[in-house]
Amino acid sequence: MTKTSNSFKFVLVIMLFLSGINIFSVALADADIKVSSPSSSLDPDVAELRWNYTTNDNIRDVTITADGDLVAASTYSDDGLIYLFNDEASESKIPLWTYNATNSAYGVDITPDGNHIAAVSDEQNVMYFNDSITSPKRPEWEFSPTSDFPNDIAMSANGDYIVAATDDGTVYLFNSTYSNPKTEMWSFSTGTSVWSVSISADGNYIAVASEDDHLYLFEKASSTPLWNFTEGNAVNVVEISDDGNYLVAGTQNSKVLLFAPSSNVPIWSYTAGDSVYSVAINSNGNYITAGGNDYSIYFFERSSSTPLWNYTTGAQIGDTDHPHCIDISADGKYLAVGSNDNYIYVFERSSPIPLWNYTTGGIIYAVAMSANGAFITAGGEDQQVYLFFQDILTISPAGISFGYWFILFALPTFVALIVIKRKSYKKI
Repeated sequence: MTKTSNSFKFVLVIMLFLSGINIFSVALADADIKVSSPSSSLDPDVAELRWNYTTNDNIRDVTITADGDLVAASTYSDDGLIYLFNDEASESKIPLWTYNATNSAYGVDITPDGNHIAAVSDEQNVMYFNDSITSPKRPEWEFSPTSDFPNDIAMSANGDYIVAATDDGTVYLFNSTYSNPKTEMWSFSTGTSVWSVSISADGNYIAVASEDDHLYLFEKASSTPLWNFTEGNAVNVVEISDDGNYLVAGTQNSKVLLFAPSSNVPIWSYTAGDSVYSVAINSNGNYITAGGNDYSIYFFERSSSTPLWNYTTGAQIGDTDHPHCIDISADGKYLAVGSNDNYIYVFERSSPIPLWNYTTGGIIYAVAMSANGAFITAGGEDQQVYLFFQDILTISPAGISFGYWFILFALPTFVALIVIKRKSYKKI
């Protein structure tokens, strides 16, 4: 046997070895991608319910820290409560603290680090808390609007700026500094109900969705809008990307609208099957999701108004007074949805088939997701606050993959083996 033939055979062995590695890694990846069907209940191989807690009434709003360590929730009723929980699972879950807002607590928000919590209630109060465990719990400061009942609240990432909106359309911007009495930095009146406000992570941009048929964008320095937009129909919901470079809005006349802060002309517009009540946008604005009265969840890339996919649930998603029924992870890889069909759904952006879902005892009024998508909290009509954990490392493909390049190795290898075999027969 010559050196040339030995070298050739050696190369063939290497090719076969690489092919084997690739096939093995692809098989590993397929084995680790566990997807539950849309009709199934929670799949323990994908996600788990860490805990649920029975509150004093229906849940109006929920929010979660970036790492999923803390969850805040608020409830309806004459003695509406604000709750703060940690993520630790226990058979008898108890809150870290509660605060009696003495009326329905319509909105709650928490900073990504969990150090600050803000809430609004029908007692006509805007409240700002720290996360310290004290009994009784007290706000760092409170503000009582002279306008009307507050509906929604949002905070900048460091908690320095807080925006709140009321039922008569007055929007207030605050800083976090204590003062007695507490006063706003500025206020602006749209003239009719505002159910949704949003603020960029640095607090520089504030977006307001109003039933006066306008979407407003402000800079924190002024109560004069940078611009407004109208198509003659109520704007139900708005959310700004964390970096402040994009905002998405949903309207009563079925539109999903994407904007940049520089212009009130939409980058694109998509017409859904009915009113859009909930929207979400990831940190850099690359991915957008929306849902509403047509029972459908839509998932978009920023580059196109054509959805990558849509999925139909069993009922509408959100309502005019429940705008927080969709959330998305910071990188846009996962999204959580709460529906009036009593289900919580979680998706990966690559597929319209839910990774998992969970049936609750009532309509879901709010969901929130941690930055990496591992933790999901939700609440609604069944008076339960839920916290789920999904193993995102298990969901993601495992092993080393060379794609399907193994075909390029395998085919020449088989041909070469046939040639060698024929030559060896001729030598005999």
